[in-house]
Amino acid sequence: MDPQEIFELIIKADEKLKYAHEDNSGVRAQQARELLERARAAAVEIGNDPLVAQVDTRLADLPEAAT
Repeated sequence: MDPQEIFELIIKADEKLKYAHEDNSGVRAQQARELLERARAAAVEIGNDPLVAQVDTRLADLPEAAT
């Protein structure tokens, strides 16, 4: 996966959270976590430390319900 594809996964995760509603926020947070974990694994695989750091920041900011 190239850096642009990884960044697109990060954006998709952000959008899952941004457009979540009260009734689906837990599901959206879990979906975002899964996308971010995929993005992190891909960033580590290609050795892109800035993308790894970006994903780590977003994972740390996820609501507790997503853990």
